Amino acid sequence: MSQTCRGIMDLLWLPFSLATIMMYGLGQVFAKETRTNVSSANLLLLLGANVLIMWAAYWFIFREPGSYSASIWLQAVFAAALSGFAFVTYYESLKHGKVSIVGTIAGAYAPWTVVLALVFLGESMSIGEGMGVLLVVASMLLFTYSTGGNGERRTELLGIAFAVCCLFFWGTSAAVAKGAISEIGDTNFIGVYALVCPTIWLVYWLAREKAKFEMPKSNRWLLELSLLCFAGGGITLYLAIQNGPVSIVSPITNVYPIVTIVLAKMRLKEKLTTRQMVALAMLFLSIPLFSF
Repeated sequence: MSQTCRGIMDLLWLPFSLATIMMYGLGQVFAKETRTNVSSANLLLLLGANVLIMWAAYWFIFREPGSYSASIWLQAVFAAALSGFAFVTYYESLKHGKVSIVGTIAGAYAPWTVVLALVFLGESMSIGEGMGVLLVVASMLLFTYSTGGNGERRTELLGIAFAVCCLFFWGTSAAVAKGAISEIGDTNFIGVYALVCPTIWLVYWLAREKAKFEMPKSNRWLLELSLLCFAGGGITLYLAIQNGPVSIVSPITNVYPIVTIVLAKMRLKEKLTTRQMVALAMLFLSIPLFSF
């Protein structure tokens, strides 16, 4: 393999990461436009159905036969379960706290993933990659600060507690998933995820809603489109993790809320603030650094 081809393969994680950002960003835009009052448990049940169908189909088509130890399968189950619980605690945090606070806390899992990857997975960063990660994290913090100007900094402790749990669940899940994917491959991990997370969300729905299912009264197809974007974005996320260091993939894919806000503002003909434009410039500047 030539040096040019090897360099291209080393950056294969980047298009998958960008695809994840776009799909998660679009998914949130479509979800916001549905303006549904359906409970979070029902939404997770619908998401679980989409994940089960799409991810199981992906595994069936691209499955990778092989013999693996029971411990690595348990690691994959553990990583998927952490992600499933992260979604549950995220929705619970939104019930008890201000979204501008708990959303920021829950979404700040990328630095935790970076620490775990560098310490436990033996990953390393070049100077350029390190600068890129710092720019991505800084742009996310700046963008969050610029959208939270309502002056409200008070929230319930329970909401903060759920958000902190969500942070550690998502951050740890990405690092543990990387270790499992390195052994069994992204396709097999996706197959595990397709069974574990929908099961967790089904149990959550049974506990919260007492088996009472409710569909949104309007914009059902738009809501389904958002769920398909979330499910598809999950697949590209683990493809990115398969092909690149999670210490870089996690911060990059964590900026999808920026896409959500930008697209929402474009659709609503709103203007970006100066801070938001600076944050976007920092984000675009960070991308070339990952090739150094």
